Amino acid sequence: MRWLIALDESEFSERLIGWMRTFPHPEHTVVTVVHVLEPLAVPETAGARGQELVRQQQGSMVEALLDRARTLLAQSFETVEVILREGVPSQEILHVIQQHQPDLVVSGMRGFYQSAGFAFGSVSQRLLAYAPCSLMLVPGKVTSRLGLRVMVATDGSPDALRAAGLVKDLPGVREIIVVSVVRPLGAAQVVLDRFQRGESRTMQAGLLRSRRSAARKAIAETLERLQGVQANIRTVVLAGHPAEAIVRAARRDEADVLVLGARGFTGVKALALGSVSQAVAQLATCPVLIVKP
Repeated sequence: MRWLIALDESEFSERLIGWMRTFPHPEHTVVTVVHVLEPLAVPETAGARGQELVRQQQGSMVEALLDRARTLLAQSFETVEVILREGVPSQEILHVIQQHQPDLVVSGMRGFYQSAGFAFGSVSQRLLAYAPCSLMLVPGKVTSRLGLRVMVATDGSPDALRAAGLVKDLPGVREIIVVSVVRPLGAAQVVLDRFQRGESRTMQAGLLRSRRSAARKAIAETLERLQGVQANIRTVVLAGHPAEAIVRAARRDEADVLVLGARGFTGVKALALGSVSQAVAQLATCPVLIVKP
């Protein structure tokens, strides 16, 4: 396995490294730490000498950050590599991903590269949209602890089942909560309301039964993928709009990590990347692991 961790110069990078040190990982996982040094907008009034001093100070700070990251991660991972690039963060990180082809990219969920106006919607969103591998987004307030409680959100799609397979391969997971969501009728409600009341209620009840059955089937297929794991497993069928219901359940059950597939099915058409997975990433207060093909 090869993991890539994207760092910036914020204080959150220290917490991210601390959290990754305790995150369960397969043996012989190779970690690559990448940082992109952005050009500083130094006022011309500082003069050439002043501009050079500022850049030197920035470089020294980043080198110290990367040295500390390497030292801390080396206590948990056998192999730790460090890459320093210059340029636009999202572009350079994607270039590194293309060159090194990691299995997983880890990035901050919000707040990275804020000095240049970057926040969720730029670096994180571009990684979610364009990184060809799985992505774990970690919020600024994250607590490290051994024995993770992992929530797997499933709709039975291939990506969701791959997500379950990834969780199965993680050592040291304490508990796995498998959830699936029964969506509200939505637009179908408007159509069914055109029928007579009795007939409309019958059709609505039938449609909801069908959706509950699909949710239970998705959970059953996910449990098959998780056969043999040592962790305690429990299942929950949720109701509501998928992203909101999943995030609410993760908060209620105090999940340490929320895992879901990048693409799935809403019951009408293929779920576009950037809808449920992106909404979950924006709303969640715990790390979110989005599994891609």
